[in-house]
Amino acid sequence: MSLSMKPHSLFEKYRSVIVSFRDVKDRKDLLLEDSGEERIYYAPFDYVNPKARLFIVGITPGEVQMNNMLIEATRLIHQGLSDDEVLRRCKAVGSFSGPMRKNLVELMDEAGIAEFLDVETTAQLFSNKQELVNLTSCIRYPTFAVKNGKESNFNAEIKQGTELFEFASTLTLEELSKAPNAVLLPLGPKVQHYLEKVVKGTQFENRLLPELPHPSGANAERIAYFLGRKNKETLSSRTNPEKLDNSKKNIKKILRSLKTKGSK
Repeated sequence: MSLSMKPHSLFEKYRSVIVSFRDVKDRKDLLLEDSGEERIYYAPFDYVNPKARLFIVGITPGEVQMNNMLIEATRLIHQGLSDDEVLRRCKAVGSFSGPMRKNLVELMDEAGIAEFLDVETTAQLFSNKQELVNLTSCIRYPTFAVKNGKESNFNAEIKQGTELFEFASTLTLEELSKAPNAVLLPLGPKVQHYLEKVVKGTQFENRLLPELPHPSGANAERIAYFLGRKNKETLSSRTNPEKLDNSKKNIKKILRSLKTKGSK
């Protein structure tokens, strides 16, 4: 896999497809890469906020996020906005949209991120404080696993040495270079493992926070425990309370240290 075109060129290339976008199920004309095991599609997740103090990192945009992003991009194009403005304004709409956003806000507030950013709640990162955040993914563009010709949401480890890792890490490092003062918040262990490999030996190695529980509804028990809504004694064997406790404690410790050093 290779990304031979710059992101802005990608938007220009697929602009005519986006203008007539109707149904995310009909996405063949947005295909970027097909390795046989994964298919990567274009959606305009290109914009990187250079003033960001926080990168929120998922694994890849899913079908819901892809659909929301393309609908908003189509709307903005029809309004006559410039390509740069379309990319900037549609980013916050498509990223971590849907039911995940409420869970994500509650998790970040609980972990002390609102306090670190000097906002009342991290819900503001999706409204009047968007300049503080960059919403992104390990694989920037919507990626789907392929089995027997059928696509499903991608949720696998991105293994170092693979073409997929090379494709993803090139874009990740490019994003990080545009916002050198950001801290990185991974959602889930697979994102954590990926980012540890990508930022090793870079200035971001000490700005990588421990993972938050993924805000997906499928992760309800871990979310409930992290937020203090479920007692340790009532947890199933699938949830490791010590790991979640340590994650919360260490996020707060790193954020306190960065704030003390005047990280902005």
